[in-house]
Amino acid sequence: MKKLLLLEPVRKKGNHQFFMDWFARAWQGAGGGVKRRRAMPWPALLMIARLKLSANLPPLSSRRNALLVPGAGYPDSFAWPYAYTHEIVPMLWDVWPRYWPRLISSLKRHRVRTFLCTSSQVCEYVRKELPHVRAVHVPEGIDPAGYLPGKDLRERPVDILELGRQMPFFHRAAVRACREHPEWVHLSPAAEGPLLFPDFRSLCEGLASAKITVSYPRCDTHPAMAGEVETLTQRYWECMLSRTLPAGRAPQELIDLLGYNPVMEVSERNAHEQITRLLTNISSCQDLVDKNYRAALRHAPWEARLSALLPQLALLGYQP
Repeated sequence: MKKLLLLEPVRKKGNHQFFMDWFARAWQGAGGGVKRRRAMPWPALLMIARLKLSANLPPLSSRRNALLVPGAGYPDSFAWPYAYTHEIVPMLWDVWPRYWPRLISSLKRHRVRTFLCTSSQVCEYVRKELPHVRAVHVPEGIDPAGYLPGKDLRERPVDILELGRQMPFFHRAAVRACREHPEWVHLSPAAEGPLLFPDFRSLCEGLASAKITVSYPRCDTHPAMAGEVETLTQRYWECMLSRTLPAGRAPQELIDLLGYNPVMEVSERNAHEQITRLLTNISSCQDLVDKNYRAALRHAPWEARLSALLPQLALLGYQP
């Protein structure tokens, strides 16, 4: 049994990956130990990754401790130089298909035995390419603090909210519906404009003011990036914790985790009619958003994820 320590997440100036901090805080809250990281400029870590300098060296590797390494894409930038002297257990987000060949190369070079990822499809790919690696799916979590349950749907001032990745057919249908109903309020970011909500507090207030928030997996909105990788992202949890109605399509991972579909599905066919019907009968969706809120309180926090993950890690030979 090896002691598993969390390697402190990399902090990139101007691009802080707070979701890794949420995971780290939950790990510490569950009693897990942390290994502090020496600060390194992100450009230097990127260069180390390009040169493939990070690797595991068995003669130098600790027999007592392993490191849980949070990262994105593949572990190189996040594991250096600690992988030289420790077995690493990568915990990865955003492993899009363009990274897959590099991911496999990196897992081999780091002699990874156990791999964690928020995408079930990536775990399946790793099991296929590297059958000796124990790939564990860890569904996306979130820190619920700060999100607001807001008023009931019929009392909210914003009818349709579009954030981030836009679904073109939904946007066109929403514009048409709001043209026919000028009393409806439709918020969406300009193509090249500033963020609709510039900070976390305004994001939480915005979500809590919306009746409908558009929610599609990235494989639908950005197929060039995501390919066919359909995975749960924090946007779904944000909607559910804000009691806004997610309208679009749910990833199967979320349906499997909850045991039901929390999203009001809107397909390209007759999208305008579907949106109009939802908004003219919005009170009929109140029971669903209330159910979603209760489900998110139970399933969304990283603490809930760790309560399932820690026993799995113990069975694999790691003691947090």
